[in-house]
Amino acid sequence: MGVSLFVAKRYFFSPFKASFITLISRISMIGVGVEVMALVLILSVFNGLEDFQKGLFKTFDPDLSIVSVSETRFTLSPSQLQQIASISGVRSVQPILEDQALIRYNGKQLVVTLKGVDSSFIASKRLKNQVVEGDYLLEYDGHPFGMVGAGVFMAMGMNFEDIYHPIEAWYPNQKALAKFQVNVDAANQKGFFPSGVLQVEQTFDNQMILVPLNWMRELTVADSATVSRFEIMLAEGVQETEVQSAIQKIVGVPFQVQTRDQQHAILLRAIKIEKLFVFILMAFIMGIASFTLFYALSLLVIEKRKDLRTLLAMGMTPKQMMQIFLSVGLFISFSGAVVGMGLGFALGWIQQTFGIIPLGIPNALIDAYPIQMEWFDFLMTALVVMVITFLASIIPARKAVQMTFNQLKAD
Repeated sequence: MGVSLFVAKRYFFSPFKASFITLISRISMIGVGVEVMALVLILSVFNGLEDFQKGLFKTFDPDLSIVSVSETRFTLSPSQLQQIASISGVRSVQPILEDQALIRYNGKQLVVTLKGVDSSFIASKRLKNQVVEGDYLLEYDGHPFGMVGAGVFMAMGMNFEDIYHPIEAWYPNQKALAKFQVNVDAANQKGFFPSGVLQVEQTFDNQMILVPLNWMRELTVADSATVSRFEIMLAEGVQETEVQSAIQKIVGVPFQVQTRDQQHAILLRAIKIEKLFVFILMAFIMGIASFTLFYALSLLVIEKRKDLRTLLAMGMTPKQMMQIFLSVGLFISFSGAVVGMGLGFALGWIQQTFGIIPLGIPNALIDAYPIQMEWFDFLMTALVVMVITFLASIIPARKAVQMTFNQLKAD
């Protein structure tokens, strides 16, 4: 053990003569501990929110999605679709035609998003577990049905028992509007009956209706092979990046193959940016709290000036003297940081296990704040503490050396 570290340990563990110095040192430790605990918990909450969002996307989003870079609707050749379906790990390729339309029922009307899906979507049982009322079907005995989001179902006052009044869907007739024909032919109209109620998440529930793909093509007057995108479901354990690269080679540059995270890149990026700014803000607050450490070390320098003269006379170098107070600062901060990380981990585990702090949002999908602790956050917190401790300790350490030399010269 070096001389500097030995002296620093003696200064840290032995009680100071001045009780005020001891009080400030303990306040510094408590301040660092509270800030570290808060930082760990806040970062864990952001991790939990991100993990929750990804889990929510997994409920209704495909593993991969093929979209056009420039067009809202497009087609792929049968040979391309066959090549994609033959890729190892691809479980199903599902054509999707999605667009907004106006629905009318029982004197009410609402703009919703109609998502046309075919039998492969139903065969894969996607969203089957999210049917909270009714049946999981889109066609029966040649009649079209729709699985309606819970918010749309309640807003429109739909009723499964009303078999005489179908839900009317209205969609603009582009050809008529191009000719400025504002009449009864300016909109296409088709009807369907509700078969089930889907409860996924608020945005989905308040605007989405699943309808048969052929019915949707008739409503929008689209070609038989036209789609908005192709949704691809993969087998369990398949590396999606490898399948993504293989599909991208088949479809070429005009199209983009997106993973589930890439489909919601803006939202996930916003969460990460918000987490980064919170981390910077908490680090800044931690820096302000470190002023108590600066004062504690400055008072310790004044208290130990006689000892420093003795150590300097015994041959201690100025560098070793600076290391003494840098080490004391590290001891004070890291003792508080260790306690803070321990408390943060304990409180995070309690929240993750028992959910003691409720989210406070009625009818939310989760009752309590989500928590996801990651070792990287603990590592970054430790690095921040180390940097702040060094910056807060360097001035008192230099002051100790300068003051000792000035006293020697005066003598």
